[in-house]
Amino acid sequence: MKNKIYILMPDGVGIRNYIYSSDFDDFGLEVTLLHNFKPDTITDFCLQESIKLQQLSTYKESFQEKFYRELIHLVRLKYNAKIKTNSSILSNYMPKKNALKLKLFYAIVEFCSKFYISQGQIQNLEIQYQKAIRSSKLYQYYYNYFKEHKPTKLFCTHQRAVIAAPIFAAAKDAGIKTLTAIYSWDNLPKARLALRADEYLVWSPYMKDELTTYYPEIKDQQIKILGTPQFQFHYDDSYLWTKEKLAEFYDLDLNKKWLCFSGDDKTTSPFDPEYLQDIAEEIYSSGLATEWQILLRPVPVEGFDKYQKVIDKFPEIIKKTGADWVMSSNWSDVYPKETDLNILSSLCEHADAVINVGSTMALDFGMHHKPAIYLNYEVKPNSHWSIKRVYKFQHFRSMGELTPVIWLNDKKDLPEIIMNLGKYHQQTKEDMQTWCERIIPKELRVSSSHLINQYLINN
Repeated sequence: MKNKIYILMPDGVGIRNYIYSSDFDDFGLEVTLLHNFKPDTITDFCLQESIKLQQLSTYKESFQEKFYRELIHLVRLKYNAKIKTNSSILSNYMPKKNALKLKLFYAIVEFCSKFYISQGQIQNLEIQYQKAIRSSKLYQYYYNYFKEHKPTKLFCTHQRAVIAAPIFAAAKDAGIKTLTAIYSWDNLPKARLALRADEYLVWSPYMKDELTTYYPEIKDQQIKILGTPQFQFHYDDSYLWTKEKLAEFYDLDLNKKWLCFSGDDKTTSPFDPEYLQDIAEEIYSSGLATEWQILLRPVPVEGFDKYQKVIDKFPEIIKKTGADWVMSSNWSDVYPKETDLNILSSLCEHADAVINVGSTMALDFGMHHKPAIYLNYEVKPNSHWSIKRVYKFQHFRSMGELTPVIWLNDKKDLPEIIMNLGKYHQQTKEDMQTWCERIIPKELRVSSSHLINQYLINN
């Protein structure tokens, strides 16, 4: 019987990692992509003709499924905050209560969460959730589907997708081996492991330790350290543009130094425009506008709108260097074009430094041996958000004893830092490389695509 691998790609976040990295090009067996993309989107990916396409069936989560899923999420967050003595983990509980029935629903969830405090009780909830998803129409549809098509393996590119839970349950019951990859460095403390798989692909030994800590029911032999293709393009010179080409693409001044301001989403950093204004004002007032430009790269899903007033105020200092993504009101249709890999790699290579509020862009720049500056002062009094809380998030504990970034503790320190960037970089560059190695070892940054490819074929 011919080997068949099914790839479940529920949204656009897997495209950069598992399509542009050519993970599926050389399987030498039958590959089917289970997806939720529009037909015109699929044509953008230039998939091999040998890869079969199958649109995902629609899924409407029942009250019971949603109740158990949300209750497990909150209870696990409480448990994780307790075992890590880190209350910031609880900030990942952000339900949308924009309707009366939702307010009532989450009031019930929050009340019930008080009675589940142990791992044993969490496991009982997981058992109830597994029963609930097996009563869904989607589960039954995919159980029959897998029985008919008999895939050898099912691999999901994103562990958070709610739709994946009943599909993976169906695959398990149909006797199919299941695997999933952990998408991001900060996902595991957030308690959003929606599906249950036979095996989990993680970035590093550090992430493996995290997975066994937060999900002790997952056994050591189920976890495979294979890296992530997320950073692989940084080590492929074919993606790299010359500095002249990047300057021409965005109308940048080649005679100036470039400071990349990479934005966060409005939840992580609601005052990014205020931080951007501070930086531009410091550069202007210190007379450095003749030497420096700010290359503004917003978080791709939000764009430039919230920054426009600041851009208009400092048009010669702030230059738009936006991500090349296709946007949509439907999250599953949002995805990066392959050109964005050229842009991001080239920004990291040719900009002199990156500045932001706790973004993974520090790691991207670190892989190009460039300095990263983390904003670390309160820009605006606010009772609901604090910069100090951001850096208490669990994933920043991965820094441990290291100082891999330059901390900007007062906006007035910026001119001195950028005028003496070499000195500050000298103080952080070794720790940055150690931090990058801890998050994902270099050999896995370079070869993860191949390793995952071969693992799916041979195991």
